[in-house]
Amino acid sequence: MTRHSRRTVLGLIGAAPAVAAGLLPAGATARASTRDDVLAARIAEITTRPEFAESSWGMRFQVLGGAEPVHAVNPEQRFVAASTVKVFIGGSAFAALGAGHRFRTTVHRTGPVIRGVLRGHLVLVAGGDLLLGPRTRPDGSLALPYPDHSYGNATEPVPGDPLRQLRHLARQTARRGIRRVEGRVVVDASLFRQGTEEIANGFTPIPVSPIMLNDNIVDVVVTPGARPGDPAVSRVSPETAYVRVVNEVVTVTTPTRSPAFGPPTPGPDGTHTVRLSGEVAVGATPVLLPYYVPDPVRFAEVAFAKTLHEEGIEVANRSSTSDVAHRVRVAEHVSPPLADQVKVMLKLSSNVHTVYFPYLVGAIAGADPVTAEATGERYQRALIEQAGLDPDDPANGGHTPDFFVGFLSHLARQPYFTAYREALPILGRDGTLADVVPDSPAAGRVFAKTGTGVSRTRVHKAMTGYLVLPDGTLVVFAEFMNQPVTSHTEAMLVQQRAGTAQGEIVTAVYETLAG
Repeated sequence: MTRHSRRTVLGLIGAAPAVAAGLLPAGATARASTRDDVLAARIAEITTRPEFAESSWGMRFQVLGGAEPVHAVNPEQRFVAASTVKVFIGGSAFAALGAGHRFRTTVHRTGPVIRGVLRGHLVLVAGGDLLLGPRTRPDGSLALPYPDHSYGNATEPVPGDPLRQLRHLARQTARRGIRRVEGRVVVDASLFRQGTEEIANGFTPIPVSPIMLNDNIVDVVVTPGARPGDPAVSRVSPETAYVRVVNEVVTVTTPTRSPAFGPPTPGPDGTHTVRLSGEVAVGATPVLLPYYVPDPVRFAEVAFAKTLHEEGIEVANRSSTSDVAHRVRVAEHVSPPLADQVKVMLKLSSNVHTVYFPYLVGAIAGADPVTAEATGERYQRALIEQAGLDPDDPANGGHTPDFFVGFLSHLARQPYFTAYREALPILGRDGTLADVVPDSPAAGRVFAKTGTGVSRTRVHKAMTGYLVLPDGTLVVFAEFMNQPVTSHTEAMLVQQRAGTAQGEIVTAVYETLAG
């Protein structure tokens, strides 16, 4: 970070506290100095443990409004931020759309209804709702099990009905007296032009579309057979005609090939067949394999047609001379607010959801359906600039603790801050922090995004967010660590230890300041 940008960060954070300004008596200054020394010693004890012998650490803990950090180690050093960059994406969504923004999914008819027969098409208009599926419970709460089903290491789908909202729309449609559709079920995905992004879960390319149903994933749960040689048992959710999974997974004593999907074989109607082959160990825990649908629009069309059929509405799938541009609304689903929409990205660190938000911001706030992603990224850059930071600075080789603290301090002064903070994982309580020091006195008081980068040669671990003291004082912080490793097995162990250590460090800060 340049000298100028560093001055900008410090200027953003606020005025000097009383101790730094020399306004407290000498005894109070001495006590503060002793407290700082004790905190530094506690943190050094954690970061210098033998398992972190070759690691590098960087951190900054800053009381909101203070000029000097509570504690800092290499605050200007650059680190790999990994998934902690999602705080920028989430912040941009809050700033551009507002915490209360809701997405509407509607159904329209394109012709008249005569004696129960629709002389036209049914059009499902996608509004960008990322929570169509089982995550929204009937009582309004969210199902956010961790690990997320998109990771490839969960054992069950998100609990609930993945077609719940589509069933609700189908029931509304039936109440309008429609019993037969002479035309087709069509999804209007014109909110933004569909893109393709690679996500970090194995660098899987996925389509980014205005329609998202069950995270645009078909969950396939594979359970070993009773004995070696038995076929494994598979369960598909949601079960629709969109994809037929041919299960060829075999139960063995010692697997040598993990289950994996082959390339899909398309059918003339846009549905397809995919083979699942590989091996699972007898007695092993079931494994969930996420099948990322290659065509979200067709997936939603088939799924909606299924729910219509279950409501007694038959779809003839014929061409129609009705004017598709002339529509009459027959059903609507209103999403939970944005404050809930972002929780899948922030609390669960879903890469699937992350790639969608620049498109949504660009299409809705920027009214740009053609280059929505680029427009959304401009909103993010503008927010970083409003925080007094250089949006191009991280591109020079990573992020610094100073950069994150400056950005998060800016968000802490915004009207949407409380909703933003609540959308982050909570230490010892939920999301990616659910199992991190759950018995800590700081558990439930730390709201922070985690980040993990693992390879065969290096581990990167990060945690950045907010600590709330008992008197309501807000501490903004960023912690980073990287360490060389010699194997993937070692890397997984180190990242787990580092995550715990970062939880212990923020606990040390809490106990020192609250005590």
